[in-house]
Amino acid sequence: MATTEPIWDEEKQKQRLLKASKFLFLCTIIYSLWIALLIMSVYFLKFENKWAVLTVEQWILTAIVFISIAIGLEIILLLYYILSRKKYIPPEKQLIFLEGKQVHNYTIPVNAKGGIFSKTYILIDEERILNLRYQMIPPIDLWRQKE
Repeated sequence: MATTEPIWDEEKQKQRLLKASKFLFLCTIIYSLWIALLIMSVYFLKFENKWAVLTVEQWILTAIVFISIAIGLEIILLLYYILSRKKYIPPEKQLIFLEGKQVHNYTIPVNAKGGIFSKTYILIDEERILNLRYQMIPPIDLWRQKE
């Protein structure tokens, strides 16, 4: 499998989409607060029904449409981010091959360094091998400090 570099810098794209999401969320909250203020002013403060150009029913309908559009845009942005991500192998990770098959290493316990390990190779399929490395003797047992 060849390494592929992402077309866009994924971190910059993530930041742009995050800013767009924050902007849409902020606009939705501000619009919702405006609608709440409008409803309270008409029903509790007894302002006339059309003091804010439109009637309360028209403002509520515009809020429904606006919030629906905002939610739709959020879903589109999320799907765009998920679908545009490319799976690639970081350049610092080198692939290991044994007899023409790719080797996947797994160490037990995870991230154990030093000591003596057993190695067990398991054939996954025609192209891949699993290398199970089990730490039999930890490094502290090998190099005990003298008292």
